[in-house]
Amino acid sequence: MKKTLVSALALGVAAGVGSQVMANPHNQHAEKSRSDLVEYFKAKHPERPFEDYIHGIYGYNAERKSQWEMQEEFPPYQDHVDQGKALFEKDIAAYQNCLVNADKGVNKIRTSYPYFNDKTQKVVTLEGDINRCRTEAGLKAFGWKRGDLAKVSGYLAYAARGEKINVVINSEGAKKAFEAGEREFAEPRGQLGLACASCHVYNASRQARSDILSPVLGHTTHFPVWRGKWNDLGTLHRRYEGCHKNMRHEAFKVQGDEYRNLEFFSAYMSNGLEVNGPSYRQ
Repeated sequence: MKKTLVSALALGVAAGVGSQVMANPHNQHAEKSRSDLVEYFKAKHPERPFEDYIHGIYGYNAERKSQWEMQEEFPPYQDHVDQGKALFEKDIAAYQNCLVNADKGVNKIRTSYPYFNDKTQKVVTLEGDINRCRTEAGLKAFGWKRGDLAKVSGYLAYAARGEKINVVINSEGAKKAFEAGEREFAEPRGQLGLACASCHVYNASRQARSDILSPVLGHTTHFPVWRGKWNDLGTLHRRYEGCHKNMRHEAFKVQGDEYRNLEFFSAYMSNGLEVNGPSYRQ
């Protein structure tokens, strides 16, 4: 029965991309990795539903979840979301025919990213495209990691709440980008010899000093995030940079190939989960 349930879950979360998986040889490795990850967490925490992984550590600790739910009643990021909406609408002409699926509604933009651009042979992120659209329209690019970029990205995430992640791998270039991101996630790095997987797969749900280690499953659904440590809204790549510094590993350039590939991998692993950003994290 348990094996049947796990198999059904793996098939269920692939809904929406399943036909592409069967017909597309480029994502066979990626889909096997994603299915294995879902099964791993299901076996590790069989009481936790797949869809609950959008809540990160709050699915592991009832007290932390209660504190988070109180934060969400009057979220500290709400003003930033409102400011992001105003910034987006101010320059709507720059974004409307530039951001993917903007013509289909503001709620469709966030889940169109990240994607692999076969012309440039690079992963494209939402934050990267926001600044590309701005510069191509003759506007000044936002600073990376925080500030106005995080506000606009936060607004687009908020507008997309309930929409599901659906990253597609349909070319050899996309396959290689996924595999590069997977290596970055899985290989030990820095002076401490840690991998992203050390914390976010093998030790997810465990205590690290006063913190609980979050699962990679669902990682990208809630970004950008308002961190209590930052007292600010920040992007996913800002978090990558901070993690690498904590690992005593030289951080890569924000929005460089390494972090974009890592985001591509992480987002694909969360296919089928709902966007619930921005969110509060410790």
